[in-house]
Amino acid sequence: MEVTKKDVEKLIELRKENTFLNHLWNVLSRDFRPKGEIGRKEIKVWRQNMWNATFYPIFTFEFNANNHLINISDKLNPVGKTFIGIFSLGFLYLIFPESFSDFDFIGNWPFITFIAVSITLVVLVALMIYKFEKKNQLEQILELLDVEVKEKKPEKEWSVKNILIRLFLYPFSIFVISICVWSLFEHGIKSIFMTLFGIGICGLYLYSDVKMILKSKKTTGNNGYGSSPP
Repeated sequence: MEVTKKDVEKLIELRKENTFLNHLWNVLSRDFRPKGEIGRKEIKVWRQNMWNATFYPIFTFEFNANNHLINISDKLNPVGKTFIGIFSLGFLYLIFPESFSDFDFIGNWPFITFIAVSITLVVLVALMIYKFEKKNQLEQILELLDVEVKEKKPEKEWSVKNILIRLFLYPFSIFVISICVWSLFEHGIKSIFMTLFGIGICGLYLYSDVKMILKSKKTTGNNGYGSSPP
């Protein structure tokens, strides 16, 4: 069955331009309605969830000359990218003193390495949240568009790989939350954004992973693009 441009347009409840300011307002207002931008040869669709208001995907649907769907791609929304960038810069701000020329890189290499690894891992956690959200939304979209997909054998939640990942990321997430709280008391208001972001990222990961574990194999009902979440 061919998916047409009209079919994809039905996913959109509110038409909006794909701009940074619109996505920022989307995050701040927590408007969960499906939104999108309709162009001549492509349609961009996005929607945030109650538990993930920042790291949601933007899906781009591309069409041929007959307005038949030929490709679906995705990317992280610009506000999510900006949050990751600001968080990374905030960590670096805490590392270096006001006089950059006086900083002893050699003497502080263990601390620099620790911060670099921490930033990398937090970014990876953010990307894991994004991929989890993308997977769920894409499944909902394909179901609404009545697109047949080859069923994949679901990965076991308690496979050796997943157990090892959780044994590492759970303590790390708790550690980052502790560091963020300590940083707030140690550095005051100048670390407030980094604190909130770090706690938010790690908290979202823990929540989403537990949610994924508890999620039933067969989902009933539809909280997808056709209706607003409760």
